[in-house]
Amino acid sequence: MSKPERNVIKFEDILARDGKCNVLFLNYDNEAFMNTGIQESGATPPHASTTTGPGGEKIPGKVGVKQDLVTPFAFYGTKSLFLATANPAYPADFMGKVADALKSNGSAFIQSIADCMRGWRHPAEDAVKISKLATDCGYWPLYTVRVKDGIPTFSYYRGLDIDKEKFVEYLKSMGRFRHLFKPQFLEKEIDELIYYTEQRNLKLKGLIEQFGAEKPIDFYQVNRRTLEPQQHLHPGHGLCPGCGAGMVLNQMATAATAVAGNNIIYVNNTSCSEVSTAKDFVTSWKVPWVHHLFESGATIAEGISTTYKILKSKGLFNGEVPYVIHIAGDGSTYDIGFQFLKAALIRTSSFVEMNEYLKQN
Repeated sequence: MSKPERNVIKFEDILARDGKCNVLFLNYDNEAFMNTGIQESGATPPHASTTTGPGGEKIPGKVGVKQDLVTPFAFYGTKSLFLATANPAYPADFMGKVADALKSNGSAFIQSIADCMRGWRHPAEDAVKISKLATDCGYWPLYTVRVKDGIPTFSYYRGLDIDKEKFVEYLKSMGRFRHLFKPQFLEKEIDELIYYTEQRNLKLKGLIEQFGAEKPIDFYQVNRRTLEPQQHLHPGHGLCPGCGAGMVLNQMATAATAVAGNNIIYVNNTSCSEVSTAKDFVTSWKVPWVHHLFESGATIAEGISTTYKILKSKGLFNGEVPYVIHIAGDGSTYDIGFQFLKAALIRTSSFVEMNEYLKQN
């Protein structure tokens, strides 16, 4: 059986495209409410230990599943939508997807794994190794969905196959799963965690088979030596050493700088990234940045983008409409702000251009 063909996507070709995203919604997923004390969230995987669902003798961590965010968005019947998972341990794929999203018409949502050394309980220097292992073992597959006129097209990069040996290594590398191995080896719970992941990946493979692109493997070709350093954030941050969110922000800003220059506005929900880049009334951001709440950040980002487009359509704004990126953790995407995110994502991906009735006669 022949291997699937690769779709080589060159970074410079992305930059040369005419498309433009209304809003890129970016979730850095550290799999719990880390900013407020490592509480369990809809993003927390089964049997992981958190402060509100600790791994104990009778209840071995979280009871429930990790919710799937990306795939369901593909079937809401939107007009133009870019969806993807990402991992900063694979920077070319990560930055390629951010640039691709920003240069795609309609709207976009990217969910990136974001290692949290405090919440996941491991040494800071292991962050990249553990993040990479998450994809290599099949826990965090890297895939993309492009929706056009309601029809999704699936493609992938890597991580669709479960490697049980690496999966166990991944679990053992973090304190949040330590109770599954000591003082007893909880084989049932470990198998269950792997099973849930495997079932999700099998469904994803089925969707790729049913809705797959002609060349289903996306390979982003990014010459990182030619990339200019990002211009959106000052050097340094208040995040923990080895924080995955810091890697996400830096790679996101690098790709966004290449696409937008400084013509960009960020909206940032209350989260680790917000409190660490805006401490003591001093912001780390060198471009316009707006802080908003869990439940309303996505709507604010949509409102900013829509306002500029309305003003442009009425001849009241002569400049180039800025790019907008909404940065959020679990609170604004999985739980508290999910309905707002879903509604904003649908609106911004359904109305690609402003309504003709807004034009001034």
